[in-house]
Amino acid sequence: MRFKKINKNKDLKRKFLSEFPRNRAILEISKRAGDNFERCINCAQGTLAALQKEFNLGGRREVIKAATFLPGIASRKETCGAVVGALMALGLAYGRDNRRDIKLETSKEVREMLQLRGKAWKFCEDFKKEIGSTMCGDIRPKIMGPDYVNYNGMDPKWRERFLEDGGAKKCRLPVETAARIIASIMLDEPMRKSL
Repeated sequence: MRFKKINKNKDLKRKFLSEFPRNRAILEISKRAGDNFERCINCAQGTLAALQKEFNLGGRREVIKAATFLPGIASRKETCGAVVGALMALGLAYGRDNRRDIKLETSKEVREMLQLRGKAWKFCEDFKKEIGSTMCGDIRPKIMGPDYVNYNGMDPKWRERFLEDGGAKKCRLPVETAARIIASIMLDEPMRKSL
């Protein structure tokens, strides 16, 4: 009986995807992000690279390089690298490219800035709703098990254990989730010139 249900769900998913190309694109981006993560074991780079490729975002190599230390913010169990990588992609697509004072010239610019920040806020809230937190130190133990409360990304033994325990597969979840949510946001509104 259980297998019938699984096959029925697969058939429904296949039908859903064939009827909605947008959903297929989102899932492909999400899968690409997960695949990237498995290759580099860097959630920020994996997420960002998939979004950069799909949306033709600028600064490809330099921006990916800049994301090197972002998983857990330098392995400190702080903001999940998938969240940071997704927000970097959002910034590349919609962010400001000038360094002038935040006191924007017109009320239109202020509204646009707040609207863009609203996209980032929505992403973080949606990610938190699905994963439970935006913090690596909260996410990793949920995915990898309670022993990972004490995980130290700076210790080579912990990194080796992470890989042995299937971390490359298990930590696809936040990466794929971040890429899926941001891709959905970015597909809903075309990119425009920076503020």
